[in-house]
Amino acid sequence: MRGGMTRRELMRSSAAGALGLAATGLSGVLAACGPGMGQVDPASETLPPDTAAPGAVSTTPGSARHTLASATVARQFFGEKLVPTTRSSFGLDLAEVLPSDDKRFPSFLRVSIPSDVTNPEEARIYQDGATYGGIQMFVDHTLRSPYELYMRYYVRFPQDFEFGKGGRLPGFFGTIVKNRIRTETLRSGFATRFAWRDGDFGLIYANTARSDHPVNTVGKASWRWPRGRWVCVEQGVKLNFEGFADGLMLIWIDGQLVYKDQQFNPRISNDLRTGGFLVTATFGDGGATFKPASPQTIDLAGFAYDVKRLNPLPKPEDG
Repeated sequence: MRGGMTRRELMRSSAAGALGLAATGLSGVLAACGPGMGQVDPASETLPPDTAAPGAVSTTPGSARHTLASATVARQFFGEKLVPTTRSSFGLDLAEVLPSDDKRFPSFLRVSIPSDVTNPEEARIYQDGATYGGIQMFVDHTLRSPYELYMRYYVRFPQDFEFGKGGRLPGFFGTIVKNRIRTETLRSGFATRFAWRDGDFGLIYANTARSDHPVNTVGKASWRWPRGRWVCVEQGVKLNFEGFADGLMLIWIDGQLVYKDQQFNPRISNDLRTGGFLVTATFGDGGATFKPASPQTIDLAGFAYDVKRLNPLPKPEDG
């Protein structure tokens, strides 16, 4: 005996302590933008290096929640074909991975959006204005520099979601690829993020590096975002050749083609390729009046991509 404990009790206490340390180690991997990051040129895709500083402070112990602030959790959620990164990220501890309530995907991401959080100015990209709450994360694909790519994911707004004046959702981002090596230090990229504006009206923010149209809002009111259910979101992008308006952007909502642009031309360099998902769920980009009036949540799930259209996943009742 030692200190009033039997040998068996002592062994149990030691084992419990070791397990607790292991759990703490797994959940303590944080990745988000911090105060030491350099200023991002909003007209370029020059991005600051990764950091290990948390983007926001959570009041819930990390071991009790599975969030994207854990590199392990992020990798498990996005899967083998997507690579989550920490460049220009924020709000990762506000994005919690939960068991799915839909058989089409094993888990989903619940993004919490407080009503009083302004995102860091140094994490602004693609000429974004101020954004409020939520998450921003670059997630790379693992293909070799495609210039045509298709995505699919699912989004769910709660039944009582207050859209307010506007916000942004995930979409594609572009990156420069030279000699099959990805770089963020050369000419500018692009972003094609889904969004909402003036209530539940859908649109795309198609930011480019072109001086004649750096910020484009396209497809507004081509669809409206439903509340209270999962919505299948698809986007296809084929990049133009430099100097020509011969690119293509296609948008499907719940399997229906709602927007088509056959003159999409974000490219100012033929080295520009589609880099992956820019996972965003925030309010804002139109001044302080775009802040959420009250705390909100947005659910995301089923991120996937291919060189051809994926189509919606079969509904459980469809077999």
